[in-house]
Amino acid sequence: MTFNPFHATSGVLTADDPSSCDLLGFAADRGHREFRCLSREHNPANCVPCLDFSPWLRERVRRDDVDGLGEYLWRVRRANPGLGGTGDQVRQQYADLARAIMAAPLGDFLQEGSAEAYLDLRVTLVVLAAHETFSGFIMAGEAADFAAAVMAPHAFRLTCAARLVERRNDFVLEMGRGMDYWACWAPLSPEAIHSPLPPADPGYQSLRRSLKTLPLGARAHAVDALRHLCADTGLPRSLTSLSRHETRRRGVDVADSSRLILQSGLVIPATDAEAWLKSWTRRDLLGFLTQAGVRAPKSWNKERLAELALMDCEAGVRERMAESGAVEIAPAHAEAARRLCNYIEDVKETWRVWLAFGSGVQQ
Repeated sequence: MTFNPFHATSGVLTADDPSSCDLLGFAADRGHREFRCLSREHNPANCVPCLDFSPWLRERVRRDDVDGLGEYLWRVRRANPGLGGTGDQVRQQYADLARAIMAAPLGDFLQEGSAEAYLDLRVTLVVLAAHETFSGFIMAGEAADFAAAVMAPHAFRLTCAARLVERRNDFVLEMGRGMDYWACWAPLSPEAIHSPLPPADPGYQSLRRSLKTLPLGARAHAVDALRHLCADTGLPRSLTSLSRHETRRRGVDVADSSRLILQSGLVIPATDAEAWLKSWTRRDLLGFLTQAGVRAPKSWNKERLAELALMDCEAGVRERMAESGAVEIAPAHAEAARRLCNYIEDVKETWRVWLAFGSGVQQ
């Protein structure tokens, strides 16, 4: 089997690195001093990976390296295992979980996917397994949203939807007998879930190809950014501000992923300075004008101050905008990005039910 490699510059790890180093070598010195695979910015007990490990995990899945996958799960959860037993017993349980993920028959309910699609799907299960169990309880979180985002470039045909929905409804009914939270969940009909088949038009295919070039963490970050920018098309924002908590929780270095997303061509540096200034406060504008040596009446409202800034200091405004890293959707992908947002909403329920009852991971 042949897969497209990940290409990256500016210090981002390339395709050769994951295949030639161990887990701690891949993490290098970017993690916590004691828990080296975990983020320095978060409490280790939150078990947030320090970077996007999906390229390394992809190589381990490709090689059927159960020991490597088990080590990843153990190192991410070591500060807060959530399991009983001795240290050796906990480590063995994560090794068993890795083995279960590798043995899972992913094609039982999701068929006709490409080899690359099933590879990405299995890596996604490993990434999710650091924080989730593949049971009905996974439906209560945001795992389906993450799966829908990272699997957006791939197509599958869903089979036996009625069986999956029956399992889901039985679980909700049983849990609802003792818990008000689940009692509020309405039954689903089989028509509520359907095949994850992205649009086939050329514009969307171009967006899919761009998403496929990204490792999973950066891919989820890219989808976060596109969804935010589609929801508020008139307000450019920096990529570093456009990653959801759910994405960061799974492991992503936002600076690295921002560079990769820009390189993919999905977004471009913002050009609409007037729209960008809408994110400034009145105090920001007064401070900027004062620093630029432009006098403005303190009684002026934000809109008049923004007009003055663009009139007298446009070059300075654009310089600030460039320094901020503000981006907008690339025009070539604008229409496809809107359809991507609708598509993810359409298939999110499918992924929610499949992760709970169709993945085949035996825990």
